Amino acid sequence: MENLLYLNAVMPYVYLLLFYASSKIADSWGLLYSICFILMIIEIIFSLIVALAAHDKSKLAKVNLIVKLIQIPYYVLFFIVATGIFSILMALAGAGIFVLPILIAIDAAVFATTVIPAEVCSIKLKLENKISFVKMVGYLIFNLWYVLDVILAFAIRKDYKKIKTIF
Repeated sequence: MENLLYLNAVMPYVYLLLFYASSKIADSWGLLYSICFILMIIEIIFSLIVALAAHDKSKLAKVNLIVKLIQIPYYVLFFIVATGIFSILMALAGAGIFVLPILIAIDAAVFATTVIPAEVCSIKLKLENKISFVKMVGYLIFNLWYVLDVILAFAIRKDYKKIKTIF
């Protein structure tokens, strides 16, 4: 079941393609907002259900790590493209202000789909008394920061590997 979260690795690239395609179609911003909003809600709910229902949290941690690694090129490209689009459109009579909400929404949704499994894994580690309360709180807080979330994905995966070698 955890393998279903590999879809989260692909979805950011789908959003980027939708964004690009809509730029080629006149008057498609409303359609883009609608499609992205629906896909984001579905993806977030899907991630939450799969993360909570996953029986093997160790595998969930591994899948989450791989998904985050697959998304790194997307984030680099997204931040470059988003900054460029916003800057150019702001220079054109402030039109970038209308694009900014969708850029933020796409970024937040993509980020949420990797944060949810990481948070579930952190809580599960604490519930099994494999990490301290302080470490769990650290994981929960710092998983919400870019770049640190990838580093913590390695740490969470390492904590699960320690558990497997003990038994």
